[in-house]
Amino acid sequence: MKQDAYLFDTHALIFWTNKTSVSEEFVRFFDRQAQQGVLHVSSISFWEIAFLVQKGKLAIPDIHAWKNELLSQTNIRLIDPSAAEMIDSTLLPHLHKDPFDRLLIAQAKYNNLILVTQDQTIQAYDIPQIWL
Repeated sequence: MKQDAYLFDTHALIFWTNKTSVSEEFVRFFDRQAQQGVLHVSSISFWEIAFLVQKGKLAIPDIHAWKNELLSQTNIRLIDPSAAEMIDSTLLPHLHKDPFDRLLIAQAKYNNLILVTQDQTIQAYDIPQIWL
C-alpha cells in the first residue's frame, strides 16, 4: 500500500514551521509526515516567502538561513518545478489568478501529492487536498 505524500502550500509551510494559526493536531500530523519523508515543499514557496518578506508582510531576517535550517532539521523534501509543470499551470481552469498557487496545483498533480492548503480558490480544483 502506497503511503500518502503531501505538498505544502506556502502559507501551510509558514504556519507549520512557526506553529501559528494551526491546531496542535496539524503540527503533530505534519511533524510525523516530515519524519517519514513524505512531506514536500516546492522551491517556489521560498520565492514567494522572499516576496512576502520584501513587502514587509513576513519577518524573516535571513531567508537563506531559515530555508537551510528547515531543510537540514527536517526530512522535508524540496521539489523544483519542471518545464511541463510550469506550462501546465497556465492551462489550468482560470479559477485562481495567483501564479504561485497555480504552479503548486500543477506540481501536486504531476507528483501525485496531496496539497496542504486552506485556500478556498484552490479547493475548487480537482486535486487531492487536506487541512486539519
